[in-house]
Amino acid sequence: MHKAAVWVAGIGTLVVIDAALDRRHDGSTLSECTRLIYHTDTAVGRCAFLASWAGFVTWFPVHILRRR
Repeated sequence: MHKAAVWVAGIGTLVVIDAALDRRHDGSTLSECTRLIYHTDTAVGRCAFLASWAGFVTWFPVHILRRR
């Protein structure tokens, strides 16, 4: 896939998520939205959040440090 298409798709997805989460009132911080999305008040939600972070922490340094 063309790199520009990947960027457009990624940014477009973020814009849609931002619009969906836009509450413009107290309680709409990134932390609170993350808790809402992952349902961190449940054991499954906490596990999903931790698994997401573990995946990101594993992928990101490799992605950045890989030589092309």
